[in-house]
Amino acid sequence: MIGLISYMITKQVFRLSNAYVVCRPYLVTLCKRIREVLFKMNLFALPPAIRIVAMVPRCSIITIRPLSTATRIPRTRTYSNALSLLDSLQSNRTVVTTISSTSTNMNQYAIPEMIEWAKKAGYDSSDFARHGLRCIHVAGTKGKGSVCAMVENILKQFRGEDRNAQNRRRRHLRKIGMYTSPHLVTVRERIRIDGSPISESQFTHYFFELWDRLCDVGHVPNLGDIHNSSNAKLGYFRFLTLLAFHTFIREGVETAIVECGIGGEYDSTNILPHDAVSVTAVTRLGIDHVGMLGDSIEQIAWHKAGIMKPSVPMFSVLQAPEAQMVLDTRAKEKGVLVEYVPRSSHLEGDSIRLGLEGDFQKDNASLAMTIADRHLRNLEVSDSYSGSSLSNLFNRGLETVQLLGRCQVRKSGNIEWYIDGAHTADSMQATATWFGSKLSDAISSCNPPPITMLIFNQQDRDAEELLRILMNSLILVKPTSRAKIQSNVPTVVDFLGNRVFKFAAFCRNTVYQTDVEASAELGVQEACGRLYQTFDHNSLYLCMGSVEEAVEMARRVSEGELRVLVLVTGSLHLAGGILTLLDKEAQDDKLTGR
Repeated sequence: MIGLISYMITKQVFRLSNAYVVCRPYLVTLCKRIREVLFKMNLFALPPAIRIVAMVPRCSIITIRPLSTATRIPRTRTYSNALSLLDSLQSNRTVVTTISSTSTNMNQYAIPEMIEWAKKAGYDSSDFARHGLRCIHVAGTKGKGSVCAMVENILKQFRGEDRNAQNRRRRHLRKIGMYTSPHLVTVRERIRIDGSPISESQFTHYFFELWDRLCDVGHVPNLGDIHNSSNAKLGYFRFLTLLAFHTFIREGVETAIVECGIGGEYDSTNILPHDAVSVTAVTRLGIDHVGMLGDSIEQIAWHKAGIMKPSVPMFSVLQAPEAQMVLDTRAKEKGVLVEYVPRSSHLEGDSIRLGLEGDFQKDNASLAMTIADRHLRNLEVSDSYSGSSLSNLFNRGLETVQLLGRCQVRKSGNIEWYIDGAHTADSMQATATWFGSKLSDAISSCNPPPITMLIFNQQDRDAEELLRILMNSLILVKPTSRAKIQSNVPTVVDFLGNRVFKFAAFCRNTVYQTDVEASAELGVQEACGRLYQTFDHNSLYLCMGSVEEAVEMARRVSEGELRVLVLVTGSLHLAGGILTLLDKEAQDDKLTGR
């Protein structure tokens, strides 16, 4: 068969991953049919050299031109290959910069383009509901990730299989998926099933299934040349959104918790039709991504409200009056009633201890409980539980929830790492309140820390403003009353010698020092260092090109057995870099038996 096809191709035109073959126009139609046969036979999976020798004997009517700029199909389809191809797609930063810097309203093309990409992947909008997906769609500025994580963990308490066919009343949810962004350590964090990131083998398998559908048969062209019918490039976030939906459908996921990327109205996730959505929700709104969403709370609220769907329940935390007015207006236009969720009295006091720290998480938890309750009722699951048993399952979900890089505490030796990826003004204020409380408790304890350190960076937003908010808030911190502290206990600043931090490091988000480019500039870091000195009157700070160097500095200042507190904040990318290094260190210690 190979020989026969090889003979036929000497008179045809075809396209390989590393060559164009051009010949007489009247043979083009027949060529396309042969290419389809080759693809079905998986002949294109052969190594390139063998493929060319087997199928391209010398022929006077064909000409071969190498494509030096083409991205070739990997010889072996590995997880590493998948990551390389993914990283070659148009980056989120490029997309945001392009939209923010142009006078053309590129947002208006976002959803039509995404729908075209979904069709190219083999999915019509009606397919999501047809495959049984029931989605919880969440937008907002602050707390999206926390709310999604809480909803997921609450719903996990109801996960199981209803094996009694005679009992028509459901007691369990089937598979639960979650799609969030960004990731902190590995891209697989973005796509979770039943509380865990999908495996490397699952990611690789579904990645290439989708990749093959989106790329031309038998070859992978230069990624800058991949266009759909609207001539729109396939971006990183768009691809991962399609990959999440594809994975959920192939894995038989029933409940999918979907977090918007940026905005809502034009976000890639907003291709979900109303019959595939169980609940929509908006978390706390604030100013962020002004180039794409606008610089007022009203404009941002308009975008976030875009996820509302007719006949689909919509919930929100209490918002600023001007934001709430916009949400109500858009809800009326869409025939939706918005229910605003106040902080639950159930969360006050010490009756329940949330797995996610920070007082503000009580507002997120209140919204999460409302979302989960409505979803369970929509799927007729909660009807099988009494009030007390239902409450216990909700409590367990809230108490055991975890989320990387959000008010997270890690201990390593004598260092306590306080990690929060706050990157907006409101979230930085919340981080300062959280860490200030922890610092006050530590100072008032029987083992107060003589050393504190700050690791900070923000590469894309107003880094100095965020640092100013942090330092202004921490300087005013006083001990909490929870530990029944005596009134004569000194403030944080008094205890630490008229400063909040003994040391500070301002670094870029590059994780490893060996990956720092020679041309990397430290202008942002140096400006933050100068500003920090005006607050803490402290010259013991360094500016550096990598997260690894900042961690090494923390190790050096913590030599000995004295307790050290390190606050890491300003960026989720920074938080991810810290966690990557701490995980690697823990793994190395385990291997060496330390």
